Amino acid sequence: MIKIAVIDDEIEERERLLGYYQRLKAEVRDELEIRTFVSGDEFLGESEESYDLICLDIDMEGRDGIETAKEIREKDGQVLIIFVTNMAQMAIRGYEVQALDFVIKPVNYYSFAMKMTNAFNIIRNRKTRNIILTTPGGMQRISTDDLYYVEVAGHYLYYHTNNGVFRQKASMKEIEDKLAGLSFKRCNNCYLVNLKYVSSVNKDDLQVGGDRLKISRPRKKEFLQSLANYMGGIDL
Repeated sequence: MIKIAVIDDEIEERERLLGYYQRLKAEVRDELEIRTFVSGDEFLGESEESYDLICLDIDMEGRDGIETAKEIREKDGQVLIIFVTNMAQMAIRGYEVQALDFVIKPVNYYSFAMKMTNAFNIIRNRKTRNIILTTPGGMQRISTDDLYYVEVAGHYLYYHTNNGVFRQKASMKEIEDKLAGLSFKRCNNCYLVNLKYVSSVNKDDLQVGGDRLKISRPRKKEFLQSLANYMGGIDL
């Protein structure tokens, strides 16, 4: 689920953007939850809600989009902000609040869809899951945020994490299915790597979580492309 806030003081624009998101929802694999707000003040009054993406008009009555974004950034440094504006020269001010991008009014659907899809991919790559392992001592919960890579040896998987290595009897196919849609990719038949933790690549070797792993020739092109896409926020 991706939670989106649309903030615009013009009802026609709010309805247009809401319609575009509904159209895009049918084209992407994510569930979207969209809420609209008539002003920055109305949005900021909802202090308990958190969002993945904020689509924010710059030119609004009262508190404008830049001032609203500054307030948002004081509370949330991670939420993605995309400005919608009819003043292209104002979009440069988005750097003040680490805005991801901007869309020019009147909003064209195809430009909108391209920019939003890129944002969804970034959000997707940030998402985490918990994996429950059955261990000889009982149970172990692992967050994918803490998982460097998974190694298969015989009938066992070895989970290399920042809290040590954990073993479970399972197949690589099983863990690939569990991690589908996250930033994990095979560099060879033995290793499923969290791209988040790849610190370097040197010819057929990569450094991940302090370990050096081999990239197999058949998987090299696809793996390196996935790594480049991940670094650029493009879908895997």
